[in-house]
Amino acid sequence: MNAKQRNRLAMFMAVKNVFGVYPTELSVIKALENFIVKFNELMTKIESVHKVQQGNTSGARKLKLKEEAEMIEATVKLAATMYVYAQVNDMPDLQAKCAISASQMERMSDEKVKATSLNVYEEAVKLGDVLSDYGQTVEDVTQLKKEIDDFSALIASPRSAIVTRSQATKELDTLMQEANDLLRNNIDKLMELLKSKQPKVYNTYLAARTIVDLRAGMKVVEEE
Repeated sequence: MNAKQRNRLAMFMAVKNVFGVYPTELSVIKALENFIVKFNELMTKIESVHKVQQGNTSGARKLKLKEEAEMIEATVKLAATMYVYAQVNDMPDLQAKCAISASQMERMSDEKVKATSLNVYEEAVKLGDVLSDYGQTVEDVTQLKKEIDDFSALIASPRSAIVTRSQATKELDTLMQEANDLLRNNIDKLMELLKSKQPKVYNTYLAARTIVDLRAGMKVVEEE
């Protein structure tokens, strides 16, 4: 949420609070009451979209690191086994492919570490069950594939979250503009009818309609 949106949301919440404090006084004008109901519905949508926009990814980040660590551990074990097998059976190409350490993989990008694990897995599949004499079974190879799949699903999630938050930002702009137009074109006009009959309600509403610049601490007239 940018500064303009934060300031506008603060104003909306102040206005909503006024509507909640003076429901009886405001209900005397039926059209005004209906517009207030619509405004409150928009506020519910705005608050919901704002939660999506904020997006808490810390939990997803921790899970990704956990899955990455498990994938790297399984990859390094299998690679070490194949390295020894390749050395014993004079297979220098396979030996070179399996010269992998955990520290190397931890410094790789998500896509690179995934590709490295996949290469090790594919070489292990070619060898079949010959690795069992070296401490790695077919089940261990299958488990590595599961770890790769789990990690692959998680590294796609942040991109989805970014798209979702981007969509939420656009939707938030639309909803806020709709709420602002409702206040300016309808509610502001009808509130003028309460200026003399309900001066306290009118003045409280007028104060709420002033946007406070949250960055500079300045009050700005909404129309400006």
